[in-house]
Amino acid sequence: MDWINRLNEAISYIEGNLYNEISTDEISKIVVCPIGAFQRTFSLMTGITLNEYIRRRKLTKAAFELQSTDCKVIDVAYKYGYTSSDAFCVAFKKMHGVAPITAKHQNTTLKSYPKLSFTLKIKGDIEMNYRIVERDDFKVVGKTVTSTLEENKVPQFWDKCKKDGTVEKLIEIGKDSTTLGLCYGYNDENMNDYMVGVETQHNPIEDTKEVKISKSKWLVFESVGPINPTLGNTWGRIYGEFLPQSVYKQSNKLPTIEKYFGGEVNSDNYRVEIWIPID
Repeated sequence: MDWINRLNEAISYIEGNLYNEISTDEISKIVVCPIGAFQRTFSLMTGITLNEYIRRRKLTKAAFELQSTDCKVIDVAYKYGYTSSDAFCVAFKKMHGVAPITAKHQNTTLKSYPKLSFTLKIKGDIEMNYRIVERDDFKVVGKTVTSTLEENKVPQFWDKCKKDGTVEKLIEIGKDSTTLGLCYGYNDENMNDYMVGVETQHNPIEDTKEVKISKSKWLVFESVGPINPTLGNTWGRIYGEFLPQSVYKQSNKLPTIEKYFGGEVNSDNYRVEIWIPID
């Protein structure tokens, strides 16, 4: 329950500072984990990014004020952290479908996103299979892309690597026919590096680089089913159900790894392993 309580404390901190600058350092202190790890966990548990949640709450509050007070649009814009009325108008219209000034009119339909509240769901109907693996040092060779939670480039990057022959060339030097996706976690700017690669003893081939993974223990989970939405659902259950109730703590020194076993990604038996390093 400690994790759930910390999540709700972070939400309360955000709610109390929608008018002010929201400090990622303060959020990190509340949840007792690096902000990048929290942002990824938040996204997997809620289906939206932390920044998007904050944006929705600010614009929900802004709509309430425009409807119920005589305040000017520019004053509301500045109050909620927008540097200009134009930027505020664009964001407001994107969410509510109308301009801010229209929100002052009667019979205008607006959207409201309520404050989040996390609860612990006790589930026993669907089991989660996992195992603990300790591995010595190994090497991964592949190509990388920088991505963000808001603009996830990973699916398109996989498609590009398949179409341009990168995946085929990597498999030729790999220890087997599996491919790997390495995620290095999100930094304070909400960005991460992601590698499409293979485990190998060979040197990097053209336009690739190598990453050495040091000896570590790993939590290993299986995702079996069409990659969309099965893989995302498995990640969500790991962070939303398993880790909050387990004795294991994820290490932020190593990347998380998705291990793909090949085949048709939309088949009912498509298999991916999720490897999470633990301290």
